[in-house]
Amino acid sequence: MADSVKVQGWCPTAWRPMQAQDGWIVRIRPHCASISAAQWRILSGLALSHAHPQLELTRLGNVQLRGVEDAQLTALRSGLIDAGLVPANVDADLAPAVHCSPFYQVRDRTHELADLLSAAVAQHLSPRALQQQGMTALPSKFGLLVDDPAQSLRGISADLRLWVQPDQAGLGYALSLGDSSKRYGYTSAAEAIDAALQVAIWFARQRMSAAGAAPTRLHQLLKTQQPELSVLKTAPQYAAAPGAEAFARPVKPGLHGHDWVIGAPLGRIDAPAMQQLAGCLPAKTEIRVTPWRSLLLPGSELEAAPLSTAHWMTDAADARNRVSACTGSPGCTQALIPAQTLALQLAPHTREGTEMHISGCPKLCALPGDATAVVFASTGNTGQLLLNAGPPGRLASPTIQIPCEALPSEPAGIQKLIHELSI
Repeated sequence: MADSVKVQGWCPTAWRPMQAQDGWIVRIRPHCASISAAQWRILSGLALSHAHPQLELTRLGNVQLRGVEDAQLTALRSGLIDAGLVPANVDADLAPAVHCSPFYQVRDRTHELADLLSAAVAQHLSPRALQQQGMTALPSKFGLLVDDPAQSLRGISADLRLWVQPDQAGLGYALSLGDSSKRYGYTSAAEAIDAALQVAIWFARQRMSAAGAAPTRLHQLLKTQQPELSVLKTAPQYAAAPGAEAFARPVKPGLHGHDWVIGAPLGRIDAPAMQQLAGCLPAKTEIRVTPWRSLLLPGSELEAAPLSTAHWMTDAADARNRVSACTGSPGCTQALIPAQTLALQLAPHTREGTEMHISGCPKLCALPGDATAVVFASTGNTGQLLLNAGPPGRLASPTIQIPCEALPSEPAGIQKLIHELSI
């Protein structure tokens, strides 16, 4: 394939947005995965007045607005700050992200761990804090994650992962580095957080002297060197229990215990639909964001809320759960096809058990870890627009490669295409 793709070097925030084909991308990182109904109303209103009328859920549990014009950036940021959705200063906003499992009870140990870790990261790992120690800021792709005791997020990538673990001989908190299966046990949240901070600072310092391009993720540096830190050496170490490292399947829409998980097609929420939903709920109702591009709501509150099937998914069997897509054209400068439109066309003809991702270019942005099939566009050596498909691990030699103009637009033709792709 003749494509040359450009990989963006940072993850956008409110204070450091990213320029896209359709305007600025502004990202909100919900504290402890939670946004109140009142805040959702404000956020939806800001999307309607300052951006595209849509809220995007990311696969790390963030929310972002697209299509923001230069003249709207300051007013949008002010609105987000006033609503308590983003920090009031740039230094805190540019501190590493702390993602959190949505599965916790208010003020339980998981919630307290995430709350304490978020405060510690903002204080000790912000660009200014590291600069005062003679180090450059951590890469924006570097992130920490607080999981629940069941480790529901073990399929989500993180540089440092912390969680509450029951029944571990007094070691109530665990830490793992990168994608390592080794766990370090600690008796208190403070000890686990201190260890995580020390590893992050070690990474910030060591990456400055790394040969070649500086690593942006911890696992890259761990391939060549290990942190010789007393907080790791003195901590009890143990391997994951058999089966514990198995990939965690995404939580699908539906009733889970007493709570509802509701999805939005392709993780894109219509702003008026969100306003309507949030407007039916008490202002302080928590609507948590999941890393599966869905929302978690209390079941008792959802009973009276209107949920249009055009905008929401409440059934795990909904075919739209089987597809995902990048932004695609015309929103992305590198996309060769309207990936989202194609994904929704393919959804009704994608068999159950298949997780299909559509990408507008070979960069494969937003590729979920559980994808079983990928369809992406590329340009051939002669400039011809091609559609490629195959399993995620074998895309260098796609199962099938056809000219894009051969892609049928009728449902029957799409069904035939999927059959031919052996997906």
